[in-house]
Amino acid sequence: MTWLHRAVYRVRQFVNALGAHIRPLTAGERAEARAWLPEKAWPLFDAMPRNDQRHSLNVLRSLRTADQDEPALMQAALLHDVAKSAGGVTLFHRVSVVLLKIAWPDWAARVAQTSTPARKSPRYPFWAHANHPQLGAEMAAAAGCDPLGVTLIRRHQEPGLSTSNDATISDPTDRLLAVLQAADEDN
Repeated sequence: MTWLHRAVYRVRQFVNALGAHIRPLTAGERAEARAWLPEKAWPLFDAMPRNDQRHSLNVLRSLRTADQDEPALMQAALLHDVAKSAGGVTLFHRVSVVLLKIAWPDWAARVAQTSTPARKSPRYPFWAHANHPQLGAEMAAAAGCDPLGVTLIRRHQEPGLSTSNDATISDPTDRLLAVLQAADEDN
């Protein structure tokens, strides 16, 4: 992805996030999301901020439009970012992370590898953002999500697969991961 494409993507993502704060999910949209989640996982989705709920529902719809119907994939679509809000990651943190990654590309990797800061530490949301795939996978597993969905959540930030040609990916999990990553990047 070129820097210009990435910049346009981030601006669009920011505008969509602001719009999502104004417009909550309808009862029908909530039912659509709830239909894919185990009962114990619904509170995870329900507690997410509106913008994260809207993003996750858009990812799910993008997958459905692409004729995907694997329940584990739909669970991953809905919960792949659940640990961001649970970790106290706000819009300020998200914007800061984007800017820090531009200024110091290895910053996120360094933060991810540090020991877990105290929950009340100002560093904690940055650490949670960097580690949200693993944290989200743990949350989804504890809530009874499909083990494949948990794997997809854990791996959704792995580099490279979304830009691969799906036909060249032989592993079924990697194929689903590539589809999830592409839908996530498009929404």
